[in-house]
Amino acid sequence: MWVLVSMFAAAFAASPQSLYVEGLDHARAGRPAEAADAYVSVLEAGGRDPAVYHGLGNALWRLDRQGPAMAAWRRGLRLEPRNGDIAANLERARRASRDHLQSPAPAADLYFWQGMLSPRDSGLLASLFFALALGIPVMRRFRRHAWTLRWDALLCAAVGILLALSTRAALVTDASVVLVVPEVSVRSAPGPDGVELFVLHEGAEVRLLETHREHHLVALPDARKGWVPAETTLSTDPSAPFPRLALVKGLGTP
Repeated sequence: MWVLVSMFAAAFAASPQSLYVEGLDHARAGRPAEAADAYVSVLEAGGRDPAVYHGLGNALWRLDRQGPAMAAWRRGLRLEPRNGDIAANLERARRASRDHLQSPAPAADLYFWQGMLSPRDSGLLASLFFALALGIPVMRRFRRHAWTLRWDALLCAAVGILLALSTRAALVTDASVVLVVPEVSVRSAPGPDGVELFVLHEGAEVRLLETHREHHLVALPDARKGWVPAETTLSTDPSAPFPRLALVKGLGTP
């Protein structure tokens, strides 16, 4: 009996695509709260897509949730770095930010191509070139001019190594969070015993260096560092959960 009930429930459960369409309908009808709720449901159903994060960021921005909106757009850009619409929205939000921090730098100037590729894209390309480097020696057995294939294999291996290094650099650089509360004191140590060093406001984008006792050690673009409660931030990692509490004005994340 319970098996049949489970089968019927699965059959009638909303798919990520239908939830996304529902979010679009709410957004077009001027219902940003319902749209944001639908987009988060898409994410919870496994539909992590740049378009979902784009729509979620737009809905949150209309709800005056600057920090969560920026976190959503940052996630969308990590999945699709060449999305000009998301980049434009994020830049507008940065200009409206109270702290006016410098925009996060690319992974590294050496890996210029990483600005056009997501870590997933460059990781897949690295795997492809490594596979070619391993497959070319097999082809040498059937070619008369095998020495040319040897150089091809070395070239593919070199490109694969560069792509792997750029992927790692992008993942390390993108370990960042966005402040989602109106104001937070950045302290010299985790908890209230730490000395207040400076204050950050909603929408500040900072690098995540370390997590300890439900606090994050964060770094600013100008090299200042300090500890903030983890609940006052939201990760820019697209694979991380997007808490529904972030949809509520004035509240942080659990």
